[in-house]
Amino acid sequence: MRTPRLHVATLRGRWRADRGLLLLAGLVVALTTALTAAVAPLAERTADRAMAATVGDAGSRSAVVATMPEWYDDPRGKTRDPTTAVQVRQDADYADEALPPEMASVLRPGVTTITTPDLQLLDAGPGRFLELVHLDTPAGPPAVSWTRGGPPRASVGPRRADAAVGAGAGPWTVQVAVSETVADALGLQVGDRLPARDEQGREVRIRVSGTFAPVDEDDGVWGLAPRVLRPAQGRSDGVPFTSASALVSTASLPDLRLGLPADDLTHRVVFGPEPERVRWDRSAALGRSVVGLQSSAGLARGDISWDSLLGGVLDDGRAQVASARGQAQVLLVGLVTCALLVLVLAAQLLVRRRAGPIAMARQRGAAVVDVAGELLVEAVVVAVLAAAAGLGVVVLLTGSAGWGWAVAVVLAAASAAPVLGAVAAVRAAGGRRAPANRAARRTAARAVRLRRLAVEAAVLVVAATSYVALRQRGVVGVDGTDGDLTAAGAPTWWALAVAVVLLRLLPPVLRRAVHAARRSSGGSLFVVAARLTETGSRALPVLVTTVAVTLTTLGAALAATEREGQAEAALAAVGGDARLDASPTASLDEAARRLSDAPGVRAAVAARVEDGVQVSSRGLTETVRVVVVDAAAYQRLLERSDLPDAPDLARLGTAPDGTLPALLLGDDALRDDPVLRWEGASVPFEVVGTAPDVGASVDPVLVVDRDDLADAGFGAAPGTVWAVGPGAEGALRAVDTGSIPVDTVVGLHDELDRRRDAPLPSALLRLAVVASLLVLALAALGAVLAAAAEAPARAESLGRLRALGIPDRDLSRIVAAELAVPVVVAGLVGVASGIACAYAVLGSLSLERLTGQSGPPAVVVPWWTVVAVAVLVATVVVVASLEWRRLRGRPLAELLRS
Repeated sequence: MRTPRLHVATLRGRWRADRGLLLLAGLVVALTTALTAAVAPLAERTADRAMAATVGDAGSRSAVVATMPEWYDDPRGKTRDPTTAVQVRQDADYADEALPPEMASVLRPGVTTITTPDLQLLDAGPGRFLELVHLDTPAGPPAVSWTRGGPPRASVGPRRADAAVGAGAGPWTVQVAVSETVADALGLQVGDRLPARDEQGREVRIRVSGTFAPVDEDDGVWGLAPRVLRPAQGRSDGVPFTSASALVSTASLPDLRLGLPADDLTHRVVFGPEPERVRWDRSAALGRSVVGLQSSAGLARGDISWDSLLGGVLDDGRAQVASARGQAQVLLVGLVTCALLVLVLAAQLLVRRRAGPIAMARQRGAAVVDVAGELLVEAVVVAVLAAAAGLGVVVLLTGSAGWGWAVAVVLAAASAAPVLGAVAAVRAAGGRRAPANRAARRTAARAVRLRRLAVEAAVLVVAATSYVALRQRGVVGVDGTDGDLTAAGAPTWWALAVAVVLLRLLPPVLRRAVHAARRSSGGSLFVVAARLTETGSRALPVLVTTVAVTLTTLGAALAATEREGQAEAALAAVGGDARLDASPTASLDEAARRLSDAPGVRAAVAARVEDGVQVSSRGLTETVRVVVVDAAAYQRLLERSDLPDAPDLARLGTAPDGTLPALLLGDDALRDDPVLRWEGASVPFEVVGTAPDVGASVDPVLVVDRDDLADAGFGAAPGTVWAVGPGAEGALRAVDTGSIPVDTVVGLHDELDRRRDAPLPSALLRLAVVASLLVLALAALGAVLAAAAEAPARAESLGRLRALGIPDRDLSRIVAAELAVPVVVAGLVGVASGIACAYAVLGSLSLERLTGQSGPPAVVVPWWTVVAVAVLVATVVVVASLEWRRLRGRPLAELLRS
């Protein structure tokens, strides 16, 4: 194939003549390239923020815990080791060095914890338990201010620092310090000597050296031993109990090791993550490091045993990011498709304007390759410069850019005009001659129809295939990270298939309209119908309008569905309009009753919510969320709120055989002879119905009535208060809790703002809005280009009608109707297609991973999606008005001469 000959003067002349259209095509390329190129760097940064937020919100679940080997106890007797604190620091350093580099780069220095089981205090009756805790960080113990007394000291002087204790010796004394809240809850004073014993009856003496208040109560170190600051209170077997923790200092740590057997001491080093250091691109390697560390033999070989849920937390975060990337890809595929269709439409208009020069060039001997070569040079220059401008802007604003989608846009923009120009050149030279034989002409026409049917069938088959792929595997790729392009293109192929069907139905409908218009009074309707048979079923304009409106409607539905799903998830997570969380205590019942009478509060109820409670059923054991609540009061609260009703709450108290009745939501395998592990005892229960979704729990939910649990011999002091009503949050914040230690008050609006401001949902929402607006702008541009393409033929036809004496008012209506009717039809079909597509597709996009719901959110299609059609109609009406003014400006004598 020979090299095309280019005529530079012709290129310059064509550029000057059509610079407006070329600049318009370049603008489309630049905008599309800029948006698609900006998605990659912004998506990576958003993914980093999302991973950091996921790890940060996980709290203690994302910590890495190193459990040290158990200390050795000589059965002949023990010796007090004054170097215990030094050994503990060395163990922490050893654990830190054992971390893989991927984990060490994202973890904070370890915090050492040495804890005992709950020791029963024997000085003032049952129900009083104290855990002994030693906390140590690389910077030293957590900062406290002493209110009475002082820090714990060694129980012996320096001369007896290495004292030996025989096997039959009495209990050893360990000095501890307690917080003010623990001292008040247990009634302790400085100097108290407390006899205590563990579950095996082994005794130890505890001496209170002082009371303290934390310098920074929000310091994360206190979260490793929460009962140091907030003791737990409740009832067990009808007996009230209080469980708290006391601090063991570095000086008294050797006494703790001497006073209690080694199997009572749990020595751990807890490494908390630094969320800002967790990156999306390194999260997979980090997760593998966690798995590899946990798979070591650990304590079985006398070494460190590692445990962490960080791998699961990272998997959850990666799943959310992968879903968001897939959803973004759905929007980008639609946007790029619309941009490509508009670029082809612009190239078609450009070639139509140059039909005369192309035909003249062919008559003068120019080859088809010469015509296509000149158009290719022009198109490549425009596309490359526009794409470079778009990429440059993105690099300046974000520092980097993704170029994958830009290649497709540049290729389409550079190839559309040369291909259409080559076809026009072939036709100008008479390359397609009609055969003289009638049978041959019929065969040729049949071949054309078969080719069109093949193209239409191919579009429908690909649309069906992509939809099946979307339904089967969603928008997340096989590797769980990158989006699946086949599934992500399902909505776009859906829109193309609808447009193909519309193009097949339009011609017969328009022909019937012509026949019906013949019997109408006046000629305007007949002229409009006749013109529409020629212009109303053009493929590209119908494709652009139908596809763009469909995708605009889908984008609006996606944004509205996400926002509504976030509202429902926030309501479920809060449990009402506001929620108060506090340490479990019976005083919350009275606070809830007072709250019910507060202005603006429709209902309030106190409950005990416990996560991680074990339920066993025929060999199956799972952790569930247990909710102990007054069933009647909770049902009234649900009825007076927007929360889903739970009619099965009325069934509590009706279980046969005197077993504990309960409602279960989740794993149905737990319904066979279930047993609840509550406060160290096994409680059989009977599932009598389905529980409501309390707090949007990931685990199964078990709801029991408080009185039913009390009849079974167990208590559950409430630790949560739910309230509904416009004044619920203010009333909860203002309620007089007395001595109740309140952890937090969560309002519905605050929770909803937190969810909507999260990195992934907010980024996807912005992308959906921007992509929908840009697609709508492309649809309007496509309508303008389609009107400009048919403008010469329409001007000639209307000029003849005007010369024949048809009134100007009728002619203006003809122009408006000819331009508006195809847009209205294609736009309304696009709206209907978008609504159907939203209901068919959104359930497979894993939106629940971003909204925080347990299942796919209910689809919401805003009513204002029809505004897209109104915008397009207004655009073509303006174009029709301008075109009519230009037509009226031509003198009538000129029309008669033409």
